[in-house]
Amino acid sequence: QVQANVKRAIENMTGLAVVEVNVHVQGVVFAPEPKEEEHRVR
Repeated sequence: QVQANVKRAIENMTGLAVVEVNVHVQGVVFAPEPKEEEHRVR
């Protein structure tokens, strides 16, 4: 799906026909999840 999206974007930007798209993912970094604050009722 990433390759198809890249191919479509390049074709739209350049007006050229893209024959092949190679994508190599070297890593994925996720944003840290927000910590839930404890609310105590007194």
